[in-house]
Amino acid sequence: MSHSRSSPAGLISPPTTQPTLIYQSTTTAVYRLEDIGIKVLLGENPTEEQILRLVHEQNVSNFMPLSCRKRQVIDVKGFKGDPAIHFKWADGSTLMEWSQTARRRADVNITARIRAAIAIVKTLVDFHQARVVYNNLSPENIVLDTFEGSYIATFIDLSKAIILSNDARNGGQVEKSAVETDLQALGQIFNALFDGQKFDSYSSADDDDETSTEGEENSYRRKRKKCQVQVEGLPTCLNALISTLLFLKEGEGETSEKYGDAKDVLSDLQEIARNPQIYLKALKVDDFTLHNRLNAPVDAFHGRQREVSLLYHAFDSVNKQGGQPMVVSISGSAGSGKTFLVNQIRKPLQEANGYLIRGKFEVRERPDSTIFFALDDFFARLIDDRRENVQDLVQRIRHAVGPGCRVLMNSIPNLQRFMDGHLGDNSDGAVGNSASEHRWKYLLCKLVAAVSSRNEPLTIFFDDLQWADETSLEVISMMITEPDIKYCLFLCTHRIEDKIPQQRIKRMLRTIQEHGVSVTSIKIGAIAKDTVNTMLSETLCLPPSLCNPLSSIIHNRTGGIILFVMNFLRSLNEEGLLWFNLSTRRWEYDIAGIQQKEVSADVVQHMSQRMARLPRSASFDVNVLRKGGPANEFDVEEFLPFSVEGGFLREDGQGRYSWANDQVQQAAYALIPVRKRDSFHLLLGSKIFMRSPANELTNIIFIIVWNMNQGIRQLKTRSQFHEVARLNLKAGKQAMASSSYDSASKYLLVGVSLLDDDSWDSEYDLSLGIYDAVCEALCVIGDHEKLSSIIQEPLRKARCCDDKLNSYHTLVRHLKATGDVRGVIEKCKNVLSELGDHFTDQVDEALFREESRRVEQLLKDKSEEELTSLPKMTNERKIASMQFLNHAVSSAFAAEPSLAPILLFKMVTLSIEYGVCEISAFAFAGYGSWLVSALKSDFQGGYRMGHVAIELNKRLGGEEGIPRLYATVYGFINIWKMPFQASLPMHLEAYEAGNFSGDVEFTVTNLYMHASNSLYGCGNNLRNVDSTARVFIRRCKQRGQDFIGKFICIIHEIALKLMGSSEKSYALFYDTTEERLFTDGREQSTISLCRFILFKRKYVAFFLGQMNAAADFFELGLSFPIGGNGRLVNIIVGVFIDGLIAFYYARKRRYDETRWTEIGIGVLNLMEVWAKASDWNFSNKLFLLRAECFFLRGDERAALQMYNASIKAAQDHRFIHEEGLAHEKLASFHDHYGRRGEALACFNAAKRCYENWGAQAVVQRVERTIAMLRR
Repeated sequence: MSHSRSSPAGLISPPTTQPTLIYQSTTTAVYRLEDIGIKVLLGENPTEEQILRLVHEQNVSNFMPLSCRKRQVIDVKGFKGDPAIHFKWADGSTLMEWSQTARRRADVNITARIRAAIAIVKTLVDFHQARVVYNNLSPENIVLDTFEGSYIATFIDLSKAIILSNDARNGGQVEKSAVETDLQALGQIFNALFDGQKFDSYSSADDDDETSTEGEENSYRRKRKKCQVQVEGLPTCLNALISTLLFLKEGEGETSEKYGDAKDVLSDLQEIARNPQIYLKALKVDDFTLHNRLNAPVDAFHGRQREVSLLYHAFDSVNKQGGQPMVVSISGSAGSGKTFLVNQIRKPLQEANGYLIRGKFEVRERPDSTIFFALDDFFARLIDDRRENVQDLVQRIRHAVGPGCRVLMNSIPNLQRFMDGHLGDNSDGAVGNSASEHRWKYLLCKLVAAVSSRNEPLTIFFDDLQWADETSLEVISMMITEPDIKYCLFLCTHRIEDKIPQQRIKRMLRTIQEHGVSVTSIKIGAIAKDTVNTMLSETLCLPPSLCNPLSSIIHNRTGGIILFVMNFLRSLNEEGLLWFNLSTRRWEYDIAGIQQKEVSADVVQHMSQRMARLPRSASFDVNVLRKGGPANEFDVEEFLPFSVEGGFLREDGQGRYSWANDQVQQAAYALIPVRKRDSFHLLLGSKIFMRSPANELTNIIFIIVWNMNQGIRQLKTRSQFHEVARLNLKAGKQAMASSSYDSASKYLLVGVSLLDDDSWDSEYDLSLGIYDAVCEALCVIGDHEKLSSIIQEPLRKARCCDDKLNSYHTLVRHLKATGDVRGVIEKCKNVLSELGDHFTDQVDEALFREESRRVEQLLKDKSEEELTSLPKMTNERKIASMQFLNHAVSSAFAAEPSLAPILLFKMVTLSIEYGVCEISAFAFAGYGSWLVSALKSDFQGGYRMGHVAIELNKRLGGEEGIPRLYATVYGFINIWKMPFQASLPMHLEAYEAGNFSGDVEFTVTNLYMHASNSLYGCGNNLRNVDSTARVFIRRCKQRGQDFIGKFICIIHEIALKLMGSSEKSYALFYDTTEERLFTDGREQSTISLCRFILFKRKYVAFFLGQMNAAADFFELGLSFPIGGNGRLVNIIVGVFIDGLIAFYYARKRRYDETRWTEIGIGVLNLMEVWAKASDWNFSNKLFLLRAECFFLRGDERAALQMYNASIKAAQDHRFIHEEGLAHEKLASFHDHYGRRGEALACFNAAKRCYENWGAQAVVQRVERTIAMLRR
């Protein structure tokens, strides 16, 4: 580090010039000779003391390491006959000269002065570490020189330096006193260094002072006196550092914080230099400081660099890796700073032009409304901020959500303001009960998907997830796993204290990971003592070392919980143990008093104690706010100065205030005496209710009801009970209207508890209304245990059948949801009997013929136009009958298949005799599916009924019924008349419509039909089938439809096998195997699942050339018959494959040739019938079966003609997979007759088709066959 131009000791060159006199006094003179300095004692008889001082200087210099920047004495010897010391010359200028020059230079600002101060302290630290006290600090004895943009300092004149003793007997106090002398002198140096400089702002400047003169001892010694410490405009932190050094030994102005080591001073100066924006702020004497009030930040954030890095990495990953969403789960104790950590995402989000949606779950609020509130606040902020390019977002929402916006506007009012004028007049297609719940979940996902984009990434923050209900967790999980949502980071915070919520959250996160979404977990613990010290240093604007005594106590008392730390600090200020000293213009504290202070170990209790010390009016207002219910935004005036600065409230920048933390809210509530809470809540709710105009009641009904429900134990009279019950009914219905069914159930259950048996007589309408509503809400949220205990009450007490219908509907849905399909049929049968429409569940052939003939007679003379023009059904009881028949028929398909057609016949009959309703469209479609079934095979009649159903649904506007209707018409009926490809877009349309209407079961059923038809019927590219199936399976899992999801998994497995992939769909999505699925299906008598798995195995084995395995699976499949109901595309294709297997084995001329031939001929005959219905779908299959049959019979010419016809038909109708199959069968035919060239050509054609299909495993099999032929 030395900048001296002198040579090392012992290698000094002889002087070549005469020494130059630099300085002279009456006793000494200083000369310079190149790099050598000479200090000479003048006078004829120097005293012994003067000579000993020269020797002492040499001793000190030799004692200290060479690395110390001090005057390096070479020797003590005479100069021109006078005693002298020779030393290495130190380049630079004295601090005195530097300061004088600095006053004339604008670039020597506070930053440069701090660098100079650091250089001085570094040298002093080196002295002390060498156990030397300089004891002579003055501006004339310090030489500054520039080095790499900063300074280095050299101490000259070592004559008064003290080498400290190693004697332990007296070293302690003597050493401390000597060091304090240096530190106090350092304070005087700093006071002079910064004197006269205005420090209203800071900036950096490069100092390049090239002055090169050696300073000398003071020509005079100023008398020590107390200096003026505070320079006008000096930053508070620097002022505190200097004043602490100056008053180190003084009684006046003494504080408990002191510097005991120069290393602490150096550390503080370096920290100030590193963070000038924090420590070099000019003192602002405002109302807070004038009134000695600490303005501590509410959202202090320190010591979380690792956690912030993880947060930023997740944000970058979402936006740079294809937009795949990610979840960051942040857990920790209450008050540990989880929310403060999340707030750090604002900066990168703002830089990326992104959006932030944040929702906070509250322990006393309606958790199922939190997501809606979050979105409503988001759109309110968008409107207020007047953000540019917002029209792009408007168009994205309009395109993605469309008329669904009107559904969401009930729960998100600001969405209507945001989309004002950008939506058509489409009806919202209102639906009820659980369908409504599924619909708004879907629409929320569509809305979020529209908000997030590559150019405007989205972060969604859910705070305090431990208070979320199951419905909210389900919606959050659905959002996170929604495939359409891209460029979205989900942040979730939750506490670790509550075990049960923790288990729910862990289950949710596990489910999310199973969907392939990455989850990063961050655990927030207590902050370290050093971090607490940094917080205090920045808050109090004191050097960090001076905060150490205080931070040690605070960290010990608070355990490092950040919320507790800041509240404890505020309490010290409020109790006078921490104050702002206007004379020294800095914060000071009473360390002894703080050590004696008793502190509650509970942060909530501690904050309650602080609130209790507020002025009386402010304390009262805090109580009222807490008692005012769960609303956490309010308008306050009188106590804002106390509550905001006290850290109780926070302001959002728009004049709105909310609790700073839910524990603050809890502390405020704890101020209310327990014995008075019930009466106060009831009184407050009653006053708000009585003073609120009727037109404003909707906006505050939840606050009113929440307060009244807290005080129901204070109700006395029956009329009071009924009045509060009526308000709970109103609140429950309003919550249901905004899809908050969980909250609705809580309000309505309170309403039920306020009724008694006499209420059915005195308040019949109220009682019936509450029970109907609570049963519906419980059914929607799936609380079937509670529903079972309640639903019998309205069924017993209702006065007539019509008044029971709502409860009957709910009961049937409850039975269906719990899997009691036979119970559904039995209950529907009983209800229909009450409605006058009886049916029997004892179906025999005679009844079947009678009912089917009756329907045929009714339809015989009616054209399609007449059927679609039937009058609307107006008989309310018949409409109810149709609804319960509709309930029964879906259960009959699963439990009693023979009963399902009977119920459909009855629905068609009622529609013709009494008019049509929305359910009639499905009735005609269901009847059509029966006509095309194996029992009838009336494809034209079925197609006619399907067309009637579609047209009738359009006329009636039955949007809610589209999923079920399209699944029936396009999955079971139209495949017999229209091209397979024509059904695919209709299934996707039904999926979208089903998401909108909420029919989850048939929504995903359409996905299954689309996947099945894509693979088996249309032969779509397997890579597309693979990617589509993955999305479809995730959607099924997302909606809890795992039964259908596993069926699509089987289709996905076929695609993976034929593609040659080793990936396992079962393991990927359901952590299971095909064998386990098959075993479970057989044990649970799920015939359709077992049959589907066997067909999958047969299909894969057939295309991979494993004919023995294919035949075995065919035989096993006979144990799982199809039955007489509808046939899907996979069953149709399965029959076709059976025929090909049969002809293959018939040609083997084995013992079972006759059986296989009969099977093949039977399939061929079926295909003859089917091809007449749809040439497009079945002609290529028919031609190929005929070719195989002619091949079996040896009719070479006819076979060749049919093979070519099959190839052409498959080509014309775009069945690439079956075109390849026809080429391959023709190749085998040619090979059989020894036409190897023709065989190779056909195998190559088959290979090209399979390549286009994406079936790499099949391609490899064909290539092996080609290689064998070429040998």
